[in-house]
Amino acid sequence: MFERLTQWLRGKAGGDDDPRRGGGWEILGGIPGWSSAGAIWDKKLVADVRSLEQLHGQQSAVWACVRRICMAAQEAPPRIGQADEDGWTDLPDHPTAALLTAPNAGMSYAEFLNHYLMHLELTGDTWIWKWRNAAGYVNELWPVPTSWVTPRRDQGGYSIFQGSNKPAVLVPPSELVRIFHPHPSSLTRALGPLQAALRDVRVDEARQDYQMELLANNKRPGLIMYQPEDWSEEQKSDVRNVFVQNMGDGGRGKTVFMQGEGAKVEPIPPVGELDWPGLTGLSETRICSCFGVPPIVAGLRAGLETATYSNYEQALRAFYEGTMVGLWQLLDAGLTRGLLTDEGETEGAEIYHDTEGVKGLKEDADKRAARAAQLFSGGLCTRNEAREMAGLDSLDAGGDVFVLPMNLVETPADQLGQPPEEPPKDDGAAGVPPAPVTPPMNPGAANMMQAAAGG
Repeated sequence: MFERLTQWLRGKAGGDDDPRRGGGWEILGGIPGWSSAGAIWDKKLVADVRSLEQLHGQQSAVWACVRRICMAAQEAPPRIGQADEDGWTDLPDHPTAALLTAPNAGMSYAEFLNHYLMHLELTGDTWIWKWRNAAGYVNELWPVPTSWVTPRRDQGGYSIFQGSNKPAVLVPPSELVRIFHPHPSSLTRALGPLQAALRDVRVDEARQDYQMELLANNKRPGLIMYQPEDWSEEQKSDVRNVFVQNMGDGGRGKTVFMQGEGAKVEPIPPVGELDWPGLTGLSETRICSCFGVPPIVAGLRAGLETATYSNYEQALRAFYEGTMVGLWQLLDAGLTRGLLTDEGETEGAEIYHDTEGVKGLKEDADKRAARAAQLFSGGLCTRNEAREMAGLDSLDAGGDVFVLPMNLVETPADQLGQPPEEPPKDDGAAGVPPAPVTPPMNPGAANMMQAAAGG
C-alpha cells in the first residue's frame, strides 16, 4: 500500500528529480480536488441578494439576531411630531399617522415592520412601495423584498418583480421609500450586517456540513470485542442481543468481533477531535457582533454559558442603547424623507419612534427610586420631582418644596473661596453687646464642691 502511494505521488510530482518534491509539501498541491482558502472564499462570498434573504431561514444565529432586532423594534411605535417654540408637539391627527398605524389592507403594523426591517438587516437595503388613491394621496404602504427591486437607470425608475407569470412593473423613484445601511465606498450602494458577517456564516455552515457528514457516514464500530478462539455465530448473536438491549437500537455502536491473543473489550474513541463548542462560539460571537446583538440576548450558547441575571440586564441595556437607538434614528430619517418631505410636507413635521415605553432603556426601579431620594435629600430637586422620578404621583400640598440638611450653610457663588467673617469682639465699644453674666452658684452646690476639694 505504501509503495503504491509513493508511486502515485512520484507520478504526480514528475519523478525523483522534480524540484516540486522538496520537503514533502508537494503532497498538498498534488492531490486532486485540493482547494486553497483564497479559491474557496472567492466562491463562498459570491452571494446575490436573494441568497442573502434565504440565509435567514438557513442559519440559526442569523435568524436569532434578526428576530431579536425585529421584536425590539416593535416596542417603540412610530409617531409624528413637530418642533415649535414650546419645544415639541405631537401631531396625532396628521394624515400619515393613521397610515403608519395601518400600512395596508393585508398587514398589521408589526407585520409591516418585520418585513421591511428583515430586508434591511439581511441585505442592507429595504424598499417601501407607496400606493395612491384616485386623488393621488398615499393610502397604502407595502414592503418590497430587496431581490424584487432592480434599478433601471435607462428608464428612469425601478423594476419591481410581480411573479413568474406577470410582467415587472416600472416604478418611478418618487413612489418608493428607500432606507439602507451605507457602503463606505459608495454613496448609493448598501452594506448590511449579514454581508459583513458572511465569512463567519460560511465557516459555520462548513462546520455544520462537516459534522453532518461525519454523523451520516460514520461506519466505525462502537466496540471491538476480542477472545483467543473464533467466535461462533451463536456467541455473536448472544453478545449482540446483550449490547443492543442495554445500549439501545441504531446503526451506530454495532459490535465488531476480532480474533486475538486474549479476550478483551475495547471502546472506540468518539469521532472528531476538534473543539466543536469553541468553533461554534467563535462564529456565533462574530455574527452577533455584526448585527449588534449580544449573544446572551440572542439566546446563543456563546452568551448563555456565562449568563447571570445581572450581566443579562447589562447586555440587554447595551443592545438597546448601542443598536436599537441608532436603528430607530435611521428609520426615522428614512420614513420622514419618503413619507413627509417627498410628499410636500412643508411644516417641518417628523416621524419618530416613541421610546418612552421601551423597558430596555429604563433604569431599574430600585435604582431609580434610590437616585430620586438622593437628589431630594441633597436639595437638588423638589419632592414632587423626586416622586415623579420614582414613578409616584405628585402631591398637591407640600410637594413643590426643597429640603436642605441642617448642617449645610448656603454661600453665594461669588463668595466661594473667601475667608469667613469673624464674630464681633466685646471691647466695650458702643453697640457691642456685653459679655454674658454667669449666674450665682447654688449654696448647696458650692458646699458640695468645697467638701470634694478637701475643704
